[in-house]
Amino acid sequence: MSTAITPDLIERARMGDTGAIAVFYEQYHDAIYRFLYYRLGDPQAAEDLTSEVFLRMINSLADYRPQNVSFQAWLYQIARNLSIDHYRKASNHNQTILEDNLVTGDSSFGSPIERKLTSITLRQALTQINEDQRDVLVMRFVAGMPISDVAQALRRSENAIKALQRRGLLALRKILSEWEVSYA
Repeated sequence: MSTAITPDLIERARMGDTGAIAVFYEQYHDAIYRFLYYRLGDPQAAEDLTSEVFLRMINSLADYRPQNVSFQAWLYQIARNLSIDHYRKASNHNQTILEDNLVTGDSSFGSPIERKLTSITLRQALTQINEDQRDVLVMRFVAGMPISDVAQALRRSENAIKALQRRGLLALRKILSEWEVSYA
């Protein structure tokens, strides 16, 4: 059961109410982790950055303005920016992710896979498409965010998000067809 993110809850968190902060963590932790996992492909880095998202959330609550962006979109902005920074640092150090085919052993992220399309295959296919398209698809279909929140998180119009989603799905379909993966 999710708790509504209200101005009162945000204010309580700003004042240091650990119960209010715990509500944010419980409500968004898994979704932020999934977003970062699909973006990075490295479970350990995704977990580390997920923790960093919530630390930054706590430190930046005073700057959050609900009228500018939804709370969920704001958290995803933080997560996306951290993942971009992670890529920059990794490329500066010429690091290679060694666990490219590692999948999280945490079963709390859904029921057993019933389709032939596994999370590994999906993650690998997502790395083949444009970064903005990938972010839209992960936010929309993995995290279940509405188009309006994705638009806020990525600082784009809703029409731009719809176009990125359409192009991303078409690109993903083409890749999966070439790999002869059944996604239906």
